[in-house]
Amino acid sequence: MPKPFDATLKQLIRHHPADWLGLIGVVPTEPPVWVDAELSTISASADTVLRVGRQAYHFEFEAGPDDSLSDRVLMYNAVAHHRTGLPVRSAAVLLRPNAQRAGLTGSVAYGRLTFEFEIVRVWQLPADDFLRGPLGLTPLAVLGQPPRGRTREQALPEQVDRIIDRAVAEAGERRGEVVTAAFLLAGMHQQMAFLRTIFDKGMTMIESSAFQVMEQIAMERQTREIISTLGTDRFGAPTAEQAERLAAIENLPRLNRLVRRLLKVSSWDALLKGR
Repeated sequence: MPKPFDATLKQLIRHHPADWLGLIGVVPTEPPVWVDAELSTISASADTVLRVGRQAYHFEFEAGPDDSLSDRVLMYNAVAHHRTGLPVRSAAVLLRPNAQRAGLTGSVAYGRLTFEFEIVRVWQLPADDFLRGPLGLTPLAVLGQPPRGRTREQALPEQVDRIIDRAVAEAGERRGEVVTAAFLLAGMHQQMAFLRTIFDKGMTMIESSAFQVMEQIAMERQTREIISTLGTDRFGAPTAEQAERLAAIENLPRLNRLVRRLLKVSSWDALLKGR
């Protein structure tokens, strides 16, 4: 299913394509063009394709653990090539450390084919580089590596101020898109009350739909905590793999169904099989 940040990141790429190509080391020789490769017929979250001349570039975002990521990137790459008639270079942009799975190397063996794609681990890149770099990448600062000696939470208020200042100075009518993206991405690791405080001067620029998304994220997080607490009482502490599977569920109706299943099953595996 589409993740909360999908739409806002797609907007950033659509309106700042050269900035995002720079994230994977590409300097466009001509203006990049957004391509509708109709990948959304396969997955609503898999339609971020740009074209520069006779080359296409596909971006795939991931925020949580998914053992099928490499296979999905291969599939989307092949479909994008089929529908555009162009060679396609794919990049998986990992937004959080728990999106990094064991064995994720950027290479997939499929019969005689070896498919390779790029991996960008955002949390390993300095937040200051995003703040000083192209405008379209500034929201990623809230997920980047904080300055030495500071935690992400300590660094976040200053980062947000700089993002808002740049959005106001450089983004014109699209300043709300930049600030909203930063708000939603920061919500991956911060609580709503804290975000409302540090985004105070940018609140009028944040799209109202972002608050609904953040409230949904908060409810999902709270429900996962309830499942973890009650599940530990019933089944004992989950294994690391089971905890990751629970953390990867970003679907509130399914999480609510798991709460109701807690009294009907006898193990974490049985619980997490539930849809």
